[in-house]
Amino acid sequence: MKPIPLDADLLFVESLSTGTVHIAVRYEAHHLAEDEVTEVVSGGAAFVALSISPTVTRCGKRTFPQFERDHVKTGRFRDEQLCAACYRTLAPEDQERAFEHAQPGDEDDEEEAA
Repeated sequence: MKPIPLDADLLFVESLSTGTVHIAVRYEAHHLAEDEVTEVVSGGAAFVALSISPTVTRCGKRTFPQFERDHVKTGRFRDEQLCAACYRTLAPEDQERAFEHAQPGDEDDEEEAA
């Protein structure tokens, strides 16, 4: 398994039907330079392309959190909600990053409730 670059962001996408939280990775543009570019779009076309493109999670699930119908991006969840298949795809040095998120009941929740 290849480690995830330190400047890449782990994104957490929660399935609204099951509560399972999947992991996706957002790479910086310079990490994607090796990929073959097949189409370049800009302006409004780029926005449309981005809005209809799926977010593919580490386990291969195609999600559309931008529509907030079946999946939503999250930063606060219980550790046991984490998708085991997504977690297993992480290199050992990246596994700790999967648990760097807020938990329900953290101090921030109490401040928001007040």
